[in-house]
Amino acid sequence: MKKNKFLLLAPLEVFLKGTVQFFNKRSRIIVGFLMGLTALLANLLFAYGDKFQFCVIKHGGFYNPHPTSYENALRFITSTTSIDPDGEAAEVEVGKDIFGYPFLYLAAKGSLPDFTKEEIGFFSRHLNSGGLLLIDEAENFGLEDFYVSVSAFAGQIFPGSVLEKIPQEDVIFKSFYLRPKVAGRLVVSPYLYGVKKDGRWLIIYSRNDLMGAWAKDPLGRFLYRCGPGGEPQRMEAVKLTVNLIMYSLTGSYKQDIIHKEFIERKLKSW
Repeated sequence: MKKNKFLLLAPLEVFLKGTVQFFNKRSRIIVGFLMGLTALLANLLFAYGDKFQFCVIKHGGFYNPHPTSYENALRFITSTTSIDPDGEAAEVEVGKDIFGYPFLYLAAKGSLPDFTKEEIGFFSRHLNSGGLLLIDEAENFGLEDFYVSVSAFAGQIFPGSVLEKIPQEDVIFKSFYLRPKVAGRLVVSPYLYGVKKDGRWLIIYSRNDLMGAWAKDPLGRFLYRCGPGGEPQRMEAVKLTVNLIMYSLTGSYKQDIIHKEFIERKLKSW
């Protein structure tokens, strides 16, 4: 499908090349610009393609608290959904390379790091172009510093915005599993938070160390107990993760429950 997407733009580029010779110098500059824009769009479509891949944002803080969690999550997603994920997560610094990944994952402990004005600009352009940023609070040490830092960070990207509680009726909670509870390794808050624009969540923030629920040791044993709810809490975190990834890819959901029995069998076999 990547090839087909790229070819969809080829007729436009051919047309533009064929018309350049008929325009004056100023018009040729404009047409040249359009041709460059066409190539850029083609590259973006090609890069996004059909595979899902975690893009872990690298920064000066503790940016990758659970290195084994992504592989485990992607393996589960492969076995339970139609998503075709890349088996490894990418670690990318904030810059032009993030535009190759629609789904960005940003984690830290204590609080988010300070990003430069240029980095904030990259985040803004990425999210306004259709991307999604998932922020995961790996540890808050019993303080509100992380929440405060996320609120300030969101305000830098989208001036005037405020973090909203995402309602339980939102499409996020119907994108694959029906109404999973908000949980992770911890349950600091029963809500997801986010920033919404034009009907779409651009930033989603979990306070519960979502990916910590997926982390395993080399023998395949979970590294952390999920508290206070134990294994049922872990399964809610698993379902919520899948829903967030599905939302980032489609933004749509199923209202029926025809697939419920099949999904429950998959969960029991995991």
